[in-house]
Amino acid sequence: MAQKLYTNEFYLTASEVNSQREMPLSRMVTTLIDTATDHANLIGIGFDRMIREGISWVLSRLTIDILEPPVVNHTYRLSTWVESTSRLFSDRDFEMTDAESGRTVMRAHSTWMAVNMTTRRPGDLTPIWEGLDIVSDRRFEGEKGGKLMPVQDAESEKTYRFAVSDIDVNRHVTTRRYIDLITDMWPLDHYEAMRPSRFEVAFKHEAHYDEEARVLSAPHEGSPEISDVAIEVNSTVCCLARIRFVPRQ
Repeated sequence: MAQKLYTNEFYLTASEVNSQREMPLSRMVTTLIDTATDHANLIGIGFDRMIREGISWVLSRLTIDILEPPVVNHTYRLSTWVESTSRLFSDRDFEMTDAESGRTVMRAHSTWMAVNMTTRRPGDLTPIWEGLDIVSDRRFEGEKGGKLMPVQDAESEKTYRFAVSDIDVNRHVTTRRYIDLITDMWPLDHYEAMRPSRFEVAFKHEAHYDEEARVLSAPHEGSPEISDVAIEVNSTVCCLARIRFVPRQ
């Protein structure tokens, strides 16, 4: 029987935190991806199995609620489980707890799709699920994301040209780089007073080495604490995001 719940325990070191001594969004997202990858390998839907079908996992949508920022020199447990499967998608949930107190500090919901390695079009997941019992009945306690819309009337704009270190094994821009470009839209003094409490991102189109990106942001429906962000290459939207900030205690 497949291990439907997988837990990764890790210690957050000084090299992994930001200037507020907290786990930055990009590190949080890569930790989610790494933990999902470990679990996928364990239950037989990892890279080796996918590549035999000529397809690869791609993160399509992610929503994170940060109840309490993970901080330096603390140990955390990150649990993940598969919520649902279909021909084109799989939904996966996460929950992070403080290893000492047991408090929940983060919840996340993700949607993954398969991409055909040759055509770069959506792949068929039907052969992957055959004979597997991997869907958990564990309930997700968080709030799933809503529809993200393109940025209208941007109030801030930056440009960035993708370099060698921004490219992953599939030869497109890493999720980490997208997240860092989004968080860099605000200055340091903003993060001294505020912290991210909710983050949503939807990936729409692949970006590649040496392409120039435009990063656009605007307040969401006039709210000063919620912003919409888009990353575009050649007027094509690569990803859309929404980030909510709350005042620090």
